[in-house]
Amino acid sequence: MTKPDLHHTRRAFATFIVLWTVALAAILLVALQSIAHKQAAAGRNAVARVRAYWAARAGIEAQIAVLTADNLTPDASSAFSLRDDLANAAQGEIGRATYIVQHAVFPEIKDGSLEAASLLNINTLSPDSMILIPDMDDALADAVIDWVDEDDEPEEYGAEEGQYAQLKSTYKPRNAPLRSLRELELVISVKPEYVRGEDWNLNGLLDANENDGDLTWPPDNADGRLDAGWSRYITAISDDSSGPGYSLTGQIRMNLTEAAAGDVAKRVNIDNSQAETIVNHVAAGGAMIDFIEDDLSAMVSTTGTLLNGAQSGPRIQNLTTEQLGLLLDETYIPEDSLGPRSGKVNINTVDSETLAYLAEVTSGLADSIISERDGRSGGFVKFTDLLEVPGMTNQTLAELYPYLDVRSNIYVATCRGKDLASGLEVEIQATLDRSTIPVTIKDLIVR
Repeated sequence: MTKPDLHHTRRAFATFIVLWTVALAAILLVALQSIAHKQAAAGRNAVARVRAYWAARAGIEAQIAVLTADNLTPDASSAFSLRDDLANAAQGEIGRATYIVQHAVFPEIKDGSLEAASLLNINTLSPDSMILIPDMDDALADAVIDWVDEDDEPEEYGAEEGQYAQLKSTYKPRNAPLRSLRELELVISVKPEYVRGEDWNLNGLLDANENDGDLTWPPDNADGRLDAGWSRYITAISDDSSGPGYSLTGQIRMNLTEAAAGDVAKRVNIDNSQAETIVNHVAAGGAMIDFIEDDLSAMVSTTGTLLNGAQSGPRIQNLTTEQLGLLLDETYIPEDSLGPRSGKVNINTVDSETLAYLAEVTSGLADSIISERDGRSGGFVKFTDLLEVPGMTNQTLAELYPYLDVRSNIYVATCRGKDLASGLEVEIQATLDRSTIPVTIKDLIVR
């Protein structure tokens, strides 16, 4: 029998070891390269996300700058100039990224921030208005009212703490105004699809997953148009202001419960006797709406003597339309539930379909107002401009005062930042309150 050649055996074994080592080294090298590639890709994505985020934030800051400028130097000749300025500042490029701020004006997408008061505020809507909204019935309307009101007594078809205690996951109604439309989904029997429709992230824009049928959530009809459910018509934030806001003269609005008659006279361009009558009326518990529907001379008998000690009498001149417009714009009463921006709809930015759900404005009057607005190059700058609507009287204007306004303070800026190298996007949605300077960011969502 032939003996094994130990020399060749050893060489074969050594060759095997070398080849195995080379193969292992190659595997390790490939693994390391893969890890390094993934880490590099992750690093690039992280950098891209940072670029996209700060581009989106830059877009938000650009909108804030426009709102601040309009507070200090408003265009007293046009109610549309702020809208146009926000649109002009809606796009830009910073570094290697771009941003764009957009919102829906159904069925179109417009540049700039959404004015919250272009929608109906669910916290202040009457039951008659609520039940006009699609998919809203008496039971849902009563449940919403019970969630918002301060008492624990349920409406006829509503729900208070007892009903919520019977739910699988128990909680209590807020008994205070809704803070967001997302909170509306906590109201008993309210379905998310009622609130959101296809707009599942409530950003007011048609995203890819909201236009692909049933391929991805949410279900949609892939028709290229956004069905936003109730969010198409309602909001919960249009009266959430931190301050009285600024007037058309770029000044903080004057508090009539604290102002001296002489200061009111200068601010509103009226004489001292008129100013004293106004101040006295407010001190006696009067409201702003009174100055729309009543003459100053009619208020004299209820306010007694004037502040200067003279007896009140018929010599008090009634306010002109111009003076009344200044009074409503330049001054306010803090405790007045019908005061400025308290959930009112901005007649300059609301669309006709949304306005149709405000039961307190008849369809004929709504059509007349919208027609007049669209025929005016500057819209309704002062609330008293509505007197130029055919058939409008001071009494009708007073009836509209609790529901309509011509300016607002709360805006929602939805800005998408995009990294140019990778195409990666970051969306920031900010709720902006311009009733103070600096403008306040009341809510910030990053997607």
